[in-house]
This record gives sequence, C-alpha cells and structure tokens, in this order.
Amino acid sequence: MIQEYFNSPSENFIKFYENLAQSSFGKNIDVFGFSENDLSNLDKYDIAIFYLNDVKESESVIKRIYSLEYGNWNLKILDLGVFKKGNEKSDNLFAIKSIINKLSNYNIFSIIVGGQQSDVNLLCKSLGKDFINVVSVDKNTGIGELEESNGSSNYLSKLIVDDEIQLNNFSNIGFLKHTNNFKQVELIEKFNFEALSLGQIRSDIGEVEPITRNSTIINYSLESLQSSIINYKLTSPNGLSAHEACVISKMSGQSTDSKIVAFNNIKQTLECHAIVSEMLWYCIEGFNNRYTENFNNLNDFKIYHTEVDGHNLKFLKNNITQRWWIEYVDDSVIKINKDFIPCSEKDFLESKKGIISDRILKRMRNKFA
Repeated sequence: MIQEYFNSPSENFIKFYENLAQSSFGKNIDVFGFSENDLSNLDKYDIAIFYLNDVKESESVIKRIYSLEYGNWNLKILDLGVFKKGNEKSDNLFAIKSIINKLSNYNIFSIIVGGQQSDVNLLCKSLGKDFINVVSVDKNTGIGELEESNGSSNYLSKLIVDDEIQLNNFSNIGFLKHTNNFKQVELIEKFNFEALSLGQIRSDIGEVEPITRNSTIINYSLESLQSSIINYKLTSPNGLSAHEACVISKMSGQSTDSKIVAFNNIKQTLECHAIVSEMLWYCIEGFNNRYTENFNNLNDFKIYHTEVDGHNLKFLKNNITQRWWIEYVDDSVIKINKDFIPCSEKDFLESKKGIISDRILKRMRNKFA
C-alpha cells in the first residue's frame, strides 16, 4: 500500500493540528496519520495532496494551507503527507511513480507540492502511455542542451526526445522574453507548441484558460512569480502577480482533463509559503467548479459558423460556462467522434475577420497530424 511511502507527522505538527479551528482547511479533510484511515478505500476521494520536500520544509507549508478556511466544497480530500525519501534516487522515482499511478487508477486528482520543474518527466511517465498535454507555468522555456546538468533549464528538450512519453502538446505560460533566447521560443513554435509570454498574459489573462482546459499535467514553478512576492532575490523582479497566480491555479483545477497539478521550486520563505497555500486553495476551488460539456446536447450551446479561405469553422459557446470551442467541419469526411478544440472568443472574432489564430492552427495540426 502507498502509506509506506509517507512520513508520520512530527510531534510539533501534531500539536499544531490539534489547535486548528474546526472551520479550517486542515480539520475538514482526511489527513493520513490523524484520520482513522488505512488508505484501503481510496475510491471515495476526489483529490489527494502530497509533498516532496523534506519534513520540516513541507510542514511549514502545510501549516499555512491548513490554517486557511475550508471552502464551500462538496469534495472528499485526502492529505497523504510528506513523501518518505529512500536511500537511492531510483527508489524515490519508483515510489513516486507508484503513488501517482495508484491515484490515477482511482481517478483521483493529484496535487503535488514541492520538487523541481524537471520532475515533469517523471510525472508524465507515471501516467502510462496515454498521449499527454503538458502546461508549464515558468519564466523559462525549458529548452536547452540535453547534457546540461540543470534539469530545470532543459526539461522540455528531454520530454521531446523521451520515447517513453507520448507528448501530444506542450504549452508554456509566462516566459520572459528578455531571459530566453528567441531561437528557443522559435523552436517551441516549430513543434506547434504554444508559448504565452508574461506580457500576453498581462494583456488578457483569459487567453490562458483554453490552454489549461485540456491539459493533463500543469507544472507550476513558484519562480514564475515576481521575486518580491516569494521574497527570493535570485529570480527576476518581473513575473506573475499574486492575483494572476491564483487565477491560473483556479483554471488549472477547473480543467476536466487535468490529472496532476504540481507546485514546485518552492522557496523557504514565509512569503512563498503563503502564496503557494493560496494557489493550492484556488486550485481546489477550480476543481470544485468543474463542468464537463455535453456536445451531444447542442441546446447547451450557441453555435456560430465562419469560413476562412475555404475552411469551414464551427464555433460553440457553452451557455453555462461561457467557454468557447471550435470544430473543423469537413463535409467530405464522416466522423463518428467530433473533434472539439478549446478556444476563446478572441479566436472567434479573428475568424470573422478572415484570420485563423495561431492557437487554432497549432491545435488542429496536433489534433489531426
């Protein structure tokens, strides 16, 4: 069972937990080591949380999370606690893969706190051979030489060449133009992947939502935030605001395809622990508000047709979520399963002007390649 992979709470943390208010986050979830639960009945849970940094660091973050108020959620949440590291790196990799695979088999949404941005490679392998859409919220593109020892600078390069990973789509959210070589960004474009700069997010944060909507893994570096927010001077003063970070976290939880959200590169400062606790809270808020569109019931949608250079495009706007989707209509092909691609109102408005947006072109190429 997976409980063997986790540490028991420290005495200091036990005292903290006992004094929590009954309305707090910590007192309204099942906590391994406190709740009378042997983890043999995992199928009752919607969300599982666990932590990859050492016990002292992780418990400092957990205290901030547990002190928040529990939301108006109809969810069963399990906190597995702090991952127990083995003597060998290979042991740790095997254990983490086993944990994620187990949770995924029960259709449990995993929130991982701690670790590094380069852990995304392991997260992908943990989900098996399915085609995977990865979103990375990061100031860096992740493109670099494969031989580089710093895995956080070349994790995308390794994802692309790894035969064990079926990478269908990759998107970067929040890269900084002045710290990334323009050739790296061009290479992302060449693969029909997406990259949304900090400036583009600042211009319209709503453009992030279609990217996160059909993501499998969202890998969130805390270094993507402004250095003043996490109180860490070794990263750029430019970055996401606290508000933007929480909005994107909520979008990440709201994605019905998302199986894992990982918050990593956490700095050992009170400010960083405070913001990651709020980001996690809003991720759960998004999960609680998940809604799966039923494309068999077209009464749920407003439908618009446009034509661009002989290409027939069918846009659908859900009446409940207000989310936009697009279908490429080819009358010469009879399809049993419709292919709907997430998009935004901006994409629809551009099509009315005779322009197919880069997002739609890339997604269609990846969808039908």
